[in-house]
Amino acid sequence: MKITGDGNEIAKYLNETTLNRVQEVEDKSSTPAEVPTESKEDAIVSLSQTSKEVQQAKEVIQSEPDVRTEKIEAIKDEIEQGTFEIDYDKTAENMLKTFFDEII
Repeated sequence: MKITGDGNEIAKYLNETTLNRVQEVEDKSSTPAEVPTESKEDAIVSLSQTSKEVQQAKEVIQSEPDVRTEKIEAIKDEIEQGTFEIDYDKTAENMLKTFFDEII
C-alpha cells in the first residue's frame, strides 16, 4: 500500500465522516436529549461505537511517523552513488493527480 501526502487527507476524511454522522444522529432525533441532573463527579460518559473508531483512527495516525526514514536514506544513498533516476512521467502523473484531487 502506498501512502502519499502528509496525512491531512485522512484527517479531513475523518472530520467529514464524523460531521456527517453527527448530522445524521441530529436529524434522527427530533426531540432534544434530556440532560441528567447528576453532579460532575457522578457523570458517566458513553461514547458511540463510531466515535470510538474515529478516536482509534486518530491515535493510529498520530502514532505513525510523518517521515519514512528508510526511504529517505535509500534515496540519499542513490544520489550519493549517482544511481538515482527520476521518472519524469510518474512525477508529472502524480502532480496532476494531486492537483485534480484537490480541485474536485
